[in-house]
Amino acid sequence: MKKKGTESENNLIKPKHSETARVPIPEGLSSVLSVIPDIIYRFDYDSRITYISDAVKRYGCQPGDLIGKYLPDLVHNDDKEKAFEWIKEWKAADGNIEPIELRLLTKNQKEIYFKFYCTADKGKALNNNIDSNRSMGIQGIAIDISEFKRSEEEKAYLLKLQGFLETTRIVCHELSQPVTVILGYSEMVLSNKAQDDPQYEKLLEIQKQAAKIEEITRKLRYMAKYITNDNIPGIEVIG
Repeated sequence: MKKKGTESENNLIKPKHSETARVPIPEGLSSVLSVIPDIIYRFDYDSRITYISDAVKRYGCQPGDLIGKYLPDLVHNDDKEKAFEWIKEWKAADGNIEPIELRLLTKNQKEIYFKFYCTADKGKALNNNIDSNRSMGIQGIAIDISEFKRSEEEKAYLLKLQGFLETTRIVCHELSQPVTVILGYSEMVLSNKAQDDPQYEKLLEIQKQAAKIEEITRKLRYMAKYITNDNIPGIEVIG
């Protein structure tokens, strides 16, 4: 009589990489899964892939090549910690699990944003040491959200650009008035000074520097108007 909780029994619960096999799909359902653009998947308790649909072919992968792969090994380095926390969550889950966004890497190391929706896959207890309500894995769908993420990044960029343009407008407006005053007064004082006057050269230098500031603000205004008139959506034209 075998002792409960032996190593051979535990291996049945936590299959090794070489022992993981692709779970068969019911007849008639495989043709449906083959045309769904989103990825259908199933992970075992060790977070290894036991089934994945043909949708992964869109990313240069063959389903058979991914069977037995460890999920965190496919995740972008910056998202690995998040992936480990998610694994802890679904191992203790009872039913549906909160969706999560992870970046997966293709063979050529291109990062793709996916949103994972899943539910816990309950397994039958193989011995008395195993809780019959414990999650034996998860199954669900992974949706490619790369386009959505790019859209969010573009919106963030446009908001920053809009802030930059608004700041430029304010700076130009605030500088134009004092520069105009400096140019006007220096011109008036210079007209009443002889060129051999000791203050003449100093006033002339003030006038030159004020003219430089005026030229800079003019160029900033032009750049702001050029950008806002370049048909960039979400950017209000600066008058």
